[in-house]
Amino acid sequence: MNRFDRSIIRLIVLVVFAGTTTAQMWAQNAAGRIIGNVTDPAEAAIAGAMVTVMNEATRASEHVVTDETGHYQVLLLPIGTYTVTIEKDGFEKQVFDSQTLQINQSLRVNARLSIGQRTEVIEIHEQASNVETANSTVGETIIGPAIQQAPLNGRDVLNLALLQPGVTETNPDNTSAGNFSIAGGRTDSVTYLLDGGMNNDLLDNGVVFDPNPDTIAEFRILENNYSAEYGRNAGGIISVVTKSGTNQFHGSVFDFLRNDALDANTFFNNENIEPNTGLSAPLPRNILKRNQYGATLGGPITIPHAVRGEDRFFFFVGYQGQRLSQLETNGSAPVFTTAEVNNGDFSGDPGVVAFCRAIRSSSRILPRRQQELSTRLHLIPWP
Repeated sequence: MNRFDRSIIRLIVLVVFAGTTTAQMWAQNAAGRIIGNVTDPAEAAIAGAMVTVMNEATRASEHVVTDETGHYQVLLLPIGTYTVTIEKDGFEKQVFDSQTLQINQSLRVNARLSIGQRTEVIEIHEQASNVETANSTVGETIIGPAIQQAPLNGRDVLNLALLQPGVTETNPDNTSAGNFSIAGGRTDSVTYLLDGGMNNDLLDNGVVFDPNPDTIAEFRILENNYSAEYGRNAGGIISVVTKSGTNQFHGSVFDFLRNDALDANTFFNNENIEPNTGLSAPLPRNILKRNQYGATLGGPITIPHAVRGEDRFFFFVGYQGQRLSQLETNGSAPVFTTAEVNNGDFSGDPGVVAFCRAIRSSSRILPRRQQELSTRLHLIPWP
């Protein structure tokens, strides 16, 4: 490969990276931030402390310095797991690992540095759960394997919204778009975000693209009281963030099966009545054969002798296909109103009529009971 070819490859990678970076700059709603305060043993603020925030999956780092009040914040961080390192001359270095950052979260990591040498390191692996004090948004988040392992019918990630309090399915009589009402809002007033970008259909305000669960890193629903960055609609926010590549290649292969051979028959199919004879005529099970299959793959973008992607360039792709064979049969079973039952009017069911006639003419019933039944059955308007 000559120098010109290498230059072309690097230019292509640079354009792709620039486009991705620009998209992330506009897609700020899918990010979070890490904030905190740094103090000494007397709880006095430490100014000028170096704070390094590193993404454990991609090794990407951000550096900030505490202000005169000892406060720091690192903005626009992609969701993921981070290691926070805080150091200052004359104090021991502290390292907080496995800090999980979620969508729209203000993750607080406070540090109290002890007097000592910077070569002395205090590693903090576990700490009390952080209470959200910087963001008043009411919402809930589902992350990681819980999304892939959830028993979602049809593998529709948006159905995770129904697991959250205050979210209900749309009224069948509602003619508006959308499937959910969040905190009593309109179903067509929900804002859908995908990786921070708008995912609403401009015609009916429904969702446009619904990725399969194996490509989703985090699902978050904001019910109300969200910050000003989330404008547009007042009916709640559903934010979905897809997975990204890391320094390690990772992926999955899946095939989800639904087959009528594994299903029980429906009640009305079992109780089906033949209209002409009034006899029981059960219907077979509804036909349903569905396979949802696909794969995902992510990792560093590496081109031998040209680009080394570790710690810099990453990719993630996913595919899902579906094969579906379905046939529904509708059984019929008579249903009587309360008035019909009270009046003894069962003429709508030929089977009941035949049974009543057989009872009335039966010789096995005591005369007194037969006379009582005959009186009651005379109420039936025979066809």
